Amino acid sequence: MRQKGSLRPELGEPVILRCQPYKLSLTELLLPHKISPAGFFRLWPSLPAIVEYTGTYIYEGSGFRATAAQQYGTSPFFSGLKSLSSKLFHRVCSHIIRAVAGFQLCYAAKTWYGGFLGMMVFGASEVSRNVDLGDETTTMLCKFVVRASDASITKEIGSYLQGWLDDLTDGGVEYMPEDEVKASAAERLKISMERTTLLKAAQPKKTPKPDEEEENEEEEKEDRG
Repeated sequence: MRQKGSLRPELGEPVILRCQPYKLSLTELLLPHKISPAGFFRLWPSLPAIVEYTGTYIYEGSGFRATAAQQYGTSPFFSGLKSLSSKLFHRVCSHIIRAVAGFQLCYAAKTWYGGFLGMMVFGASEVSRNVDLGDETTTMLCKFVVRASDASITKEIGSYLQGWLDDLTDGGVEYMPEDEVKASAAERLKISMERTTLLKAAQPKKTPKPDEEEENEEEEKEDRG
């Protein structure tokens, strides 16, 4: 008589799987949104939610020379923002502002849920206090302005600005708190005023011309008479 074997296999000890939280970058929840510059600037003022912040990065090379070299594709000008080209944004337009050795960049994207997000980045080089104006500017000060169709988008971005910047720039830009921005602006104003004072003091005093001396002598005689 054949004994019927058990169809249930022997089971060992249960395996315990522990799930770890997975951090998803906010930029990975975006999709590039193609829009013309005219359409972007027409839509921009109507976006109700806004968050602004400042960041800085260091690049090698002088500011004004770097802007001039930009047209040849060799400038280190955008070194801190180079990773933006690989993010899920549509680059709407870009402008080089030579007067301040800076730039303006505009980007557009949509969230997975259809919300619109627009971003402008304004950059201006900081001038070193130990050299002449425009020669050794190596710090780029960036103003980021983000506007969105939904306040929940900007709220999430504003909750951890350094994290958002790290996602955007792969750690290339450091967040600068508002009090430090104000202190930096005050320091720049102080340096500017000091330079203006030094320039005025260095200017030679105006010597009166011979005709002016004669006129002054005649006026003195008339006063005495």
